[in-house]
Amino acid sequence: MTWNIRGVTIVAPKITDPRLFMTGVLILYTSIGETILAFDHQWTQIATSLLVACTLDVILNYVRTKQIIIPISGVISGLGLGLLIESIPLWPFIVAPILAISSKSLLRVRGRHIFNPSNFGLTMLLLLFPQTVTTLAAQWSGSLLIVMVILVIGGFTSFRVSRWDLVISFVLSFCLMAVLENLIRHSGYVFAFGPLLGAAFQLFILSMITDPKTTPDTRRMRILFGFSLAVIDGILRLMDNQYSPFIALLIVSACVPVIRLISDWVTARSLKSAEEPEVTTAIEEKASIAQ
Repeated sequence: MTWNIRGVTIVAPKITDPRLFMTGVLILYTSIGETILAFDHQWTQIATSLLVACTLDVILNYVRTKQIIIPISGVISGLGLGLLIESIPLWPFIVAPILAISSKSLLRVRGRHIFNPSNFGLTMLLLLFPQTVTTLAAQWSGSLLIVMVILVIGGFTSFRVSRWDLVISFVLSFCLMAVLENLIRHSGYVFAFGPLLGAAFQLFILSMITDPKTTPDTRRMRILFGFSLAVIDGILRLMDNQYSPFIALLIVSACVPVIRLISDWVTARSLKSAEEPEVTTAIEEKASIAQ
């Protein structure tokens, strides 16, 4: 939807935009978490993350398009980071949204951003400031009800954006890596499969890795994406990296533009090879007629 007010174009998402559904989900998570489940956050932290993300999203989109675009991506990134970041100082809730939205606008290939903004902002802080910033699965509590709600809503979201195949690929591959981890460490299946049962990890699975802009377009490549993500995550977990899924997603996402370029090249070669016999046949037919 578009409006023109005094020469200024304002663009709002369509009502069918799946991001609106995800925004509602994050607002619900935030409200319930802070009022009922006692998430260890201050409202000022979440509000700061949200304000910074939305403001920067509007500014960068205006610089790029000369339009005021309602910052749905900013809302999603701001709320997501506000929920996932654990930090006593306020500055991480400023820096992370800046990194997230900047990556969306600046790190682009063929008009598409490379990284999921929330994951990029969070992972950069986890890597650069491990003494100040962390993210804890425990903040979501061990409630089975919460786990089931996230599964249902997240599953619907992945279906809406046509990324359910990626989710299934990742979950099945994660299970295989969990079995392998148990065979290597003998730590027990509860420990190996534990992350999969955590609500925070499920939110990562069903929201971050289902970003249509940063995941492959074809089903075959999405399945490979999910498998690769699980393998790298499993390797990092064997190295006792507690932030393995976020780092793994950053690594695999960086490979997607390269995969797209290779896929386009292979497709172009295939089309060219398919056209060559037709051209040859046409030339032979003309030569035959001339004789």
